[in-house]
Amino acid sequence: MKLNKNNVFANLPMSNYDEVKALSLISYAVAKKLNISEQEVKSSFLSREATCSSSIGEKIAIPKASASEVSEPQIFAFTSEMPIDWVSVDDKPVNIFLAIVAKSNVDIDYEGIKKQLLKNAEKLQKSKIDPDQLTNTINDLLLQGVEI
Repeated sequence: MKLNKNNVFANLPMSNYDEVKALSLISYAVAKKLNISEQEVKSSFLSREATCSSSIGEKIAIPKASASEVSEPQIFAFTSEMPIDWVSVDDKPVNIFLAIVAKSNVDIDYEGIKKQLLKNAEKLQKSKIDPDQLTNTINDLLLQGVEI
C-alpha cells in the first residue's frame, strides 16, 4: 500500500496541542476522508495510546486505529508546524504523525515501518512541510521491504 497525496496534511498549526487534541484532529480528518465513523476511529486511537504511546522517537508517532468500515488499510501523514508534547521513548516532542487505519484482523508490519522511519528520520524532517516531497519520501521508505 502507498501513501496517497490526498491523505497528507502538512504543516498544520497545532500550537498548544497535546496528544489527545492531536489525535482528535487526526481522527476527524481520517473519518472525513474515508467517510467512516469519527467516534470509532478516535476511540481506537485513544485506546491504543492509553496502553502504549504511538511515539517511536525522533519526533515521529505512528498512531494506529482499527475501523470496521475500512476495506483496505489506509495510511495518512500529518505534520505540525510546532512539535507537540507527547509521551515518547526519547522524551522528544512529535511533529510527524503517520496514522494507519485498518480492520482489526489485518496484519501490518508496524515494526518494519518503525525501523524504516527511524532510520530515515532526518530525511522525513527535511520533507515534512512539502506534501509532495513528504508523500514521495514516505512511499520510498515503505517500498524498502515493508509491507502494509
